[in-house]
Order: sequence, then structure tokens, then C-alpha cells
Amino acid sequence: PPAPGRSRSRIDCELVSRTGHSISCEPPCTFVLPHDVVFEDGLSEEEAIATALANNSTFQATLTQLGMAEGDYVQAGLLTNPNFSTFLPLSAKQWEWKLFVPIEAFILRPERLAATGSQYETVANQLVQNGLNLVRDVRVAHTELALAIAQRELAADAVGIRRGIAEISEKRLNRGDIGELETITTRVDALNAVALEGLLDQRIVVARSRLALLMGMPPENYPFSAELTRPPAAAAPEVETLIAQALANRPDAHAAQWSVDSAAHRAELARRQFLRFDFVADANAKGFKGFEAGPGVRFDIPIFNRNQGGVMRADAELAQAMHLRGATHEQIVQEVRASAAEWKQALDQLAILESRVVPALSEAQELAEKGYAAGGADYLLVLQTTSQYLDARTRLLDQLAALRRARAELERSLGATLPPGLEEIPLPEAEFPLPEIEAPFPDEEFE
Repeated sequence: PPAPGRSRSRIDCELVSRTGHSISCEPPCTFVLPHDVVFEDGLSEEEAIATALANNSTFQATLTQLGMAEGDYVQAGLLTNPNFSTFLPLSAKQWEWKLFVPIEAFILRPERLAATGSQYETVANQLVQNGLNLVRDVRVAHTELALAIAQRELAADAVGIRRGIAEISEKRLNRGDIGELETITTRVDALNAVALEGLLDQRIVVARSRLALLMGMPPENYPFSAELTRPPAAAAPEVETLIAQALANRPDAHAAQWSVDSAAHRAELARRQFLRFDFVADANAKGFKGFEAGPGVRFDIPIFNRNQGGVMRADAELAQAMHLRGATHEQIVQEVRASAAEWKQALDQLAILESRVVPALSEAQELAEKGYAAGGADYLLVLQTTSQYLDARTRLLDQLAALRRARAELERSLGATLPPGLEEIPLPEAEFPLPEIEAPFPDEEFE
């Protein structure tokens, strides 16, 4: 059973070992900036996690549950107070007193301590799981902000490309190579790209405020930046290995087991709850036969009430705890399988985009721009290749964000970080290889 006074340090040590970050014990509503967090150079994922664990009000509020569980444990260890009764010496009645000391309190105390100690462990592990859930939420919110910023930068590049095409179309219009309608189309494309920039600016504001809410930050500290980087390299163990690791590491799995243990102790306690056995010390003042004193006992005769209803309820609670433990294990297995599949799929898709799709479309877009500038390519081809190139870069950003989200969910489902290693997943052989893109005209025309 846990010793009193370990409520905050218990969770702190668990989160340090699992995430590398500690929590703060500052008074409520006080924003604490960890000493190693600097917003001026951009907000990293680790800095966001450290700030959230120190300031998230919801998480800090849940930590008080451990103090409640500790109070229950302390209360369960207290013995029942002795009972003293006396009769006043009035008239012919001599003074008399009785002392009752409950013996069943000593008998039931170990079982009560075991039940509340197991419940303490249940709450402690549940709170650690809440901390891991918060870490996952912060990672996802940080990814969303970084994705919005990266998409905004890509939109700025798209504006530059569209404006460049519009300037080329103006020059070709002045030379009489194209008509006014085609020039208007290029202008509209450039204006649409500018409008998209405004929408992405608003998306950044929303993503930043959502992350700031998780971090418990005041509004004046919102202007921080985030970068969409590739997550650290990690090994890719087999799914069955990950499942075994999750069942061994997940705090909610431990909490479910401790909950069963606590319910078993309560069921055993319910079978003895009807016991009432008191030691009695009786004495009275000097009477006709002198001073009288002597011991005795008092106990209930369990003829009618043996706590039958309490036993039935305790047994049902034990069965419920066992079913919930099984449900927790099944949920862990399902979460690990799903998150591992999403993580590996994100790795595969990102590798294909980085090595094949984006380079090919980038080359096609450059060739189309050159051809349009020289008058040897139609604007429709330029628009098509440019749109494909920008869409591919957008998908690349989305896939990188998906990889970060998948990894955050996988590590949350494992209850620990992935083992270090190389994320080198071989590219699958394409059934239909990408065709070679040919220039619409020889390169010599640009010399």
C-alpha cells in the first residue's frame, strides 16, 4: 500500500519516466513557463508538451483525484473510536461507567487498507494515462498548427507561381500570341491563390488558439510559430510485439488490474462487514457490596443480517471490474493494431510522394512554364501541370502531418515512445510505373 504524502510526486515520476517532462505544483490559475521553453525561436513539440503538463487546467484538476484516493487510504487505516458511557450518581443510584472497544476494527483494518490501497493504485495509473492522453492531444494540435503554417507558405509559393504565369501571359498578349480571354484566366488564377492565402491565415489562428488552450496559455502569449518536421526515426517492430509492449506498459491496463484487485478485497470485506465485536470494561462506584469492576464482551448475533445485499453488490462489482479489464485489454489491442497500420501506411505514402511523385511533377511544371514562356505550350497544359505540382506538394505536407499524428497516436496506444531506429520502409514495386514526361519542345529553343 502507498505511503501518505506521495500524491503529486507519484504522478510526476511516472510522467518523467514516460515522456521526459515533469509537471508543476504551482497554485491554480498561475501560468508557469518551463525554464527550457523559449517561444521566440519557434515552439517545438517537446516545448509544447512541457508547457501543457505544467499549465493545462483540466489535467491539473484531475491530479486532485489522487489526493482524494490518498485520503480514503488514510481514513481506512484509522481505528474506530472507543465508546464511553456513564450513569450519574443520583439518589440511591451509585456512579457507573462502561467502556466499549470495537475489536472488529482491528480484524477488518488490513482488508480495508488493501482495498483502498488498490484503489489508490487504480487512480494513480488512470491519472498517468490522462497525462499520456494530454501529450497525444498536444502533439496532434502542434502538428495541425505546423501544417497550417506550412500550407500558408506553400500558398505563398503558389501565389508567386500564378503571378509569374500572369506576367508571362501579359507579355504574350502584348506580342499578340494569345487573346484577352486567356490573360483574364491567368489573372483569376492569381487572385484565387491570394484568396486562399487569407483562408489559411485564419486556419493558423484557429490552430494556434487550440494549441494554446491545451497548453494553458494566456491570450497574450499566442503568437508563436511551429515547424512541420519529420518525426524522429524509429524502429518498426511487429504488431504482436507492439501489443505485448502495450499490455505491459499501458497505465490504464494496470489501472484495470488494480481495480479488479480492489473489488476482490471489497468483496472479501463485505463478507465480514456484519461483524460487531466489542470489548467491554464495566465499573461502578462503591455500593452496598463495595467497588465493582469487570470485563465483558458485546457482539451482534448474525441471525437475520449478514450483509447479504452488500455481498451480492460486491460480487457484482468484482464481476464488472473483471469484464472492464477484459474490455480494456481488447481496446488496447485494437488501438495498437489500428495506430500501427496508420503509421506504416503513412510512412509508405510519404516515401512514394517524396521519391517519385513530387520530383516528377516538379520537372513537368518547370518544362511547362518554359514552354509557355516561349510560346510553344498551351496555357491549359501549364495550368494542369502547375495544379498537379501544387496538389502534390499539398499532399506531401498532409502526409507528413498524418505521419506525425499516427506516431503520436501509436506512442499513446503503447504507453511509451517507439524504440529508436531507422524508418526505412522499402518502396513497393509499382504495378503501373510512372511514365516519362517529355518536354513539349526541345530545350534548345530556350537557349
